[in-house]
Amino acid sequence: MRGAHAISIAIAAALLFNTVISLYYRAQLAQAHTEIAIEREQHAIHLKSLSEAALAAQQKAQNDYQAALAKIETLDAQLTREYQAHETDNLNYRLALANGNERLHVALANGSTHHNRLRRMPKTTRAPSVGDGSPICADLNPATAQSIFRVAADADHEISKLRALQGYVCAVRPETVACLGESQEP
Repeated sequence: MRGAHAISIAIAAALLFNTVISLYYRAQLAQAHTEIAIEREQHAIHLKSLSEAALAAQQKAQNDYQAALAKIETLDAQLTREYQAHETDNLNYRLALANGNERLHVALANGSTHHNRLRRMPKTTRAPSVGDGSPICADLNPATAQSIFRVAADADHEISKLRALQGYVCAVRPETVACLGESQEP
């Protein structure tokens, strides 16, 4: 019986040892599960913060886009009004030139041949400024005046296009060097 008792003690010791080992590994497994859960939670928090940052960046980009679009629309409306007013003024002036109601004058240099001829004219037919060193003005015929005016109007139109392009660039990219010193409002 002694042998049976020794076997039962050995079996009980083996069961106890197995239970202790099992409890140890279960504790290790529970600790590993806890660490993994903490890591998952930290990872989820990190992903959430990345997602919120991406959403904030997207909203900022949309707001910046809408602000730039509003600036461009305002600039376009302003430039359109200016263009229409300018075109109306140009049309009125061209009509006045064509009708003879307006005249285009050019200043002649003091040493010009025309100026010397005017000096030989009798005093009553000369302009009052002749002889006092002031430049003499001459009228251009209406066709030449209109041609000159058309060239100037075309140049003004090109300058307006350039201003519109500069306004667009400043609305879309306000950090552009040329835009930094300007007001952000058109």
